[in-house]
Order: sequence, then C-alpha cells, then structure tokens
Amino acid sequence: MKKPDRHLPLSMVIAVVIHVSALGLLVVGYQASDRILPVPDVVINTVKAKAVDAKELEEIERRRLEAQQRAEQERKRRLAEEKRRKQEEEEKKLRAKREAEKARQAALEAEQARKRAALEKKRRAEEARKAARLKKEAEARRLAEKKKAAEDKKRAEEKRRQQEKAAIDKQRLARLEKEEAEMRAAELDAQRKQKARQMRRLIAEYQDAIRNKIERNWRRPPDYQSNAWCKVFVQQDAGGAIKDVVVEECIGSEAFRKSVENAVWKAAPLPQPPTPELFHQELRFTFDPRA
Repeated sequence: MKKPDRHLPLSMVIAVVIHVSALGLLVVGYQASDRILPVPDVVINTVKAKAVDAKELEEIERRRLEAQQRAEQERKRRLAEEKRRKQEEEEKKLRAKREAEKARQAALEAEQARKRAALEKKRRAEEARKAARLKKEAEARRLAEKKKAAEDKKRAEEKRRQQEKAAIDKQRLARLEKEEAEMRAAELDAQRKQKARQMRRLIAEYQDAIRNKIERNWRRPPDYQSNAWCKVFVQQDAGGAIKDVVVEECIGSEAFRKSVENAVWKAAPLPQPPTPELFHQELRFTFDPRA
C-alpha cells in the first residue's frame, strides 16, 4: 500500500500563508484604529514551500476562525461603539435641545417675571402715587377744615365780641338816654316848676294888680267889720272892660257887699296880665281888705 504524501502542493501553502497574512492584517487593522499597514511583498517571496500536515492545517484553520471571530466581535464592538456614540450624540443633542428649551423657557419665565415685576413695580408706584395724592388731598382737606374752623371760630368770637360790644353800647346808650331823659325831665320839671313859680308869681302880681286897683276904688262902709270878705266873679273883654260883676259869696253886711261890687265896676278897665296867656275872660278872686 502506498503511503499518503505528507507534503502539500506549493500552491496550497501559498494560499494558507495568504489567508493567514490577510487575517493577521485584518486583526491588526482593527487594533490599529483603522490604520492600514501594507503587506510587504517579501512575505510571499520569503514563504518557503514546506509540507504542512493536516494537524497544522487544522491549527491554522482554528486560528483563522478565531481571528475571524475576533474580527467579527471587533466589528460588532465597533458597531456597538458607533451605535453608543451616535446614541450619546443623539442624547447630547437632546440634552442640548432640552437645555436650550429649558434656557428658552427660563428666559421666557424670566422675561415674564421681569414684566410681572415691572407691572408690580408700576402698580406699587401708582398705588404709592395714589396714596400720596390721597394723603395730600386729606392733608389739604384737614388744613382747609382747620382753617375754616379757625375762621368760623374767629368769626364767632368776633360776632360774640361785637354782640357783647353792641350790648354794652346799647346798655351804655340806654343809660345815657335814660340819664339824658332824666336830665331833660329834670330840666323840664325844673323849667315847669320855674315856669309854674313864675306863673304863680305873675298870677299873684296880676291878681294883686287887680285887687289893688279894686281896693283903691273901694270905699269902706260905716258898718264894716274886720272879718268881712267876698268872693267875686268878673267877666271882662280883651281890653279889660268889665262886662259883668257877681258877688257869689260874701261874709259881711249888704253895704259891704255893695261897696265891693261898686269898687270892681269902678276899677275898669282892669289891669292887663303880664303875658297874654294869663288873660281869662272870667275871673274869680276873694276880696279881703285884710289881705
């Protein structure tokens, strides 16, 4: 029986070397962060054809498969890493978007807060101005009322003072008028009394003048008694001419009464009074020779 040939053809060896080299390059390429290292041409040129037994081929295949698995794992890792990176970038963008939205919302809220604060400030300022205006108006009213009260009090005081002065003046005037009236009354009374005295004196003088003239014309009768007297009524005119003589009452003899009547007639015209107001057409007087 012919022994199997333990030596492989050169072409197979070259193929195995090329695959191993390619796998090595693939692994190195992933590990070198995408850097591609050129395969030197001398690798192929320096490969020596030798016999590779089945066990070596299995080992090579195993290594190839392991390298392939590692490459696949690396590819998956890189894909996962890329996916993670993209996801992180997406999340970063989302975070940035959220942060931007949050910043925009914060800015909007800040603007709204600023506007609210401005409105509140304006409202408070308006309320302060209104309060100040109301306070000023209240103070003005208070001062006006105080001034009016003072003026009213002053007017009332002035009115009271004027009333008191008027009352005092009225009392003084009434007292003066009373005093003047009393003085005038006293003066009038004094004048009346003086005039009465004067009139009594003039009347007495007038009566004495009439009596004296009658007495000058009286003739004492022989039977005259010292207690004889007569009350005589005489009518005269403005010139003193006697119009009538009546002896109304007489104490004494008939001769005495007749002598008195004759004396009155002989006394005509009777004396004129000192003043016209004393003249009377009718006179009554008592004729008494003793008076």
